Amino acid sequence: MSAHRLDILPALPGSGLEPEEAPAKRVQYLPTTIDLAPELPEVESRQNRPALHFPDKRTIAERAFPVTSELTAGEVADLLRKRCSNCAHFRNDLWIFTKRVWERAPIGNSRREGIQKMVSQYAHSMCDSVPSMNDLARAAWAMESWGICGALTERNRDLVVVHPDACCPEGIEYYQDRDRAAKREASAVFDTILRKAQGRES
Repeated sequence: MSAHRLDILPALPGSGLEPEEAPAKRVQYLPTTIDLAPELPEVESRQNRPALHFPDKRTIAERAFPVTSELTAGEVADLLRKRCSNCAHFRNDLWIFTKRVWERAPIGNSRREGIQKMVSQYAHSMCDSVPSMNDLARAAWAMESWGICGALTERNRDLVVVHPDACCPEGIEYYQDRDRAAKREASAVFDTILRKAQGRES
């Protein structure tokens, strides 16, 4: 299963639409865990922030659910142009270092259990069935491309890990081109999307 799919309906002549206004549908398969708990949650403090704790919770499902966004070609092009991987705040090196530290933590450590759960959820988003050991290994390897967003980490005062194809949350604009090569790549992606919207590229 693909973790991402993009469909664009070209703005054909006579439709009255500009290429930037052509309808686009973006489908993302996001890993989701469903838990059941026998009682109401307790409120606890985590890193000086309130959080919910469900005593004796039991995981009943882990799978990827499709989330569909209805956008215009112009909006999609702008989102993909400002991907995290091209941003100056995207730190793949820090993520790999952090991931290694978590993976090597003692058995039972919350960081080690956390990274194992992240790998499991990501593996579920990449296949239709319960992931095998090979699926888990592929997911762990694919996660090497992720990164830490320096800007959001500083803003939230907590580690923010992002996918290279992600972009800034709605209402926040921290994106900065990493270098000239990243700027050229971003512009090429933008142009490709708009050519599809014009029906000039399949």
